Amino acid sequence: MAAFGDGRAATVGILSTNFFIPKLCFMKYIIGLVAMLLPLVSAAQSAPVKPLTIGDTIPNITFQKVINYKDTTAMLSDFKGRYVILDFWAVWCGACISELPQLDSMQEKYRDKLSIILVNCMRRSHDSEKKIRDLFTKNWQQVYHKDFNCLVVADSSNIFKQLFSFKVIPHYVWIDPDGVILAITSSAELTDANIALMLQGRKLSLPVKQDTNPKISN
Repeated sequence: MAAFGDGRAATVGILSTNFFIPKLCFMKYIIGLVAMLLPLVSAAQSAPVKPLTIGDTIPNITFQKVINYKDTTAMLSDFKGRYVILDFWAVWCGACISELPQLDSMQEKYRDKLSIILVNCMRRSHDSEKKIRDLFTKNWQQVYHKDFNCLVVADSSNIFKQLFSFKVIPHYVWIDPDGVILAITSSAELTDANIALMLQGRKLSLPVKQDTNPKISN
């Protein structure tokens, strides 16, 4: 037999249990869903960007802190219809500095079809923006008594490190008017004859630069 009060207590207990069971199941569902999605989110965040190679199309990257340009920033699309050579370099790199007069002359000679852009990845080179600016606004002008013709970028982002895999500098990336990479070379291939060949629309068969002796920190 059950007392009158026991019946009310039993009813309340049944209602509480019925409410608790679906809530518990829902919580287990959420926890399970999070457990399944967590590895996917983690993998997406940590997935490395695949470096570009010959034949790949470069995304419309933004060049920050452009020193000698009409604006302080530029986009690759600003040079659409022109051939582009990216020169990755550093102030302390003697081989890079020795190429500057030739790059300046080539830019002047082929200014209607070619844009040579010097990119200093400051996070890797550990150069300062001031040091880069001084090289071209003071040192260069004192020696050559004229402005440097090529664009110079003092980049502080990681975008170029992600898109272009290299350890030895100088490092040159040759790009056609549609943004497709034609060649990746060392300074040995940076000749007037090879540039003229590229500007004629001829196929380039240049050796791909091999990084064997790291000269730039990651």
